[in-house]
Amino acid sequence: MSPIPASTRARLRSPLASWFTGTAAVRRFRRRVLGRRVALVPPRDGTWRALVPSFAAAVALARGGVPFQIAFERRYDRSGDARRLTRALARGATVFFPQAHQVLPRVARLMVALREELLGPRRDESSFLFLVEGRGREGMGLHHDGDVDAFWVQLEGRRTVTLGPPVAPRTPLDLDGRRRGEAGWHTLDLPPGSLLYLPPRIPHTVVCHGRSLALSLTWSRRRARVPRTAWDVVSGRASPRPRQDPRWLWTQVPVTAGAVDRVRRRFRLHTPEGAAWVPARAHALAGRLAGMPAVAASTAAAAPLVELGVLAPEDLPLVLVPDAPHALDGWRFA
Repeated sequence: MSPIPASTRARLRSPLASWFTGTAAVRRFRRRVLGRRVALVPPRDGTWRALVPSFAAAVALARGGVPFQIAFERRYDRSGDARRLTRALARGATVFFPQAHQVLPRVARLMVALREELLGPRRDESSFLFLVEGRGREGMGLHHDGDVDAFWVQLEGRRTVTLGPPVAPRTPLDLDGRRRGEAGWHTLDLPPGSLLYLPPRIPHTVVCHGRSLALSLTWSRRRARVPRTAWDVVSGRASPRPRQDPRWLWTQVPVTAGAVDRVRRRFRLHTPEGAAWVPARAHALAGRLAGMPAVAASTAAAAPLVELGVLAPEDLPLVLVPDAPHALDGWRFA
């Protein structure tokens, strides 16, 4: 297909735009950083603030039946018993939601963008939302996350993370503290909005200073043939309902565009629910929606995609109150 003329190219905003200026910056990161070294990327704007609900709203999700776990002094409580939540937070324990993206569609969208624009298809895609009322001590002890690429987003409060050189394959995840102080260790401060990338098997400890809300997104290093339209978000009620914005149209689900049938002047658009025929005039735009960008509302070719529901004049919900909380993957997450 010939390049899209600059005069007709739609204005798009990637979910990664809070940290990367464009596709060239993403390519540089992939070439120079991914799998090679730790990188801390400061935010370019404040749009990351709309990624997840507030600390208090996240606590309410736990009380409402969304699965969570508690970690304190290397002991784990996986019961998801909301009666234990208040005491755990008061003690400075780490409370976390496994597979939080299932009820946080904007987190799921960020994961789609990372997968599509940076990582490629991977196995074992995971998300964790961490809540801590920090007491200035280590939250989960010295450990590493295994053979995964990890992206952290600091959302509220501040954390410091102490990092070491990568450990050997098959090293147990929990580590003793004797390694610290050796060559190659350093400490980073994670202010709100910062994006931290960790390559595989990097030992680390985290200390929270006061209240902290943070995301951790991880992918196995193993490649996989996963559908580009994978969308692991549950059905539920939007809370709150997003407001409409006349300036933008938001991609509602990941899609891929098939080849144009030049006789019938149409193409197949693949979505998580199946496939539909779309007029050929929307093909160039549809081909750029795999990473779920926002599209300028003035884009003429967007009309068939709006009619189909792929684009909409309101953002994805901040939170979905799930129809069936006990069916969420977090209940089975080890």
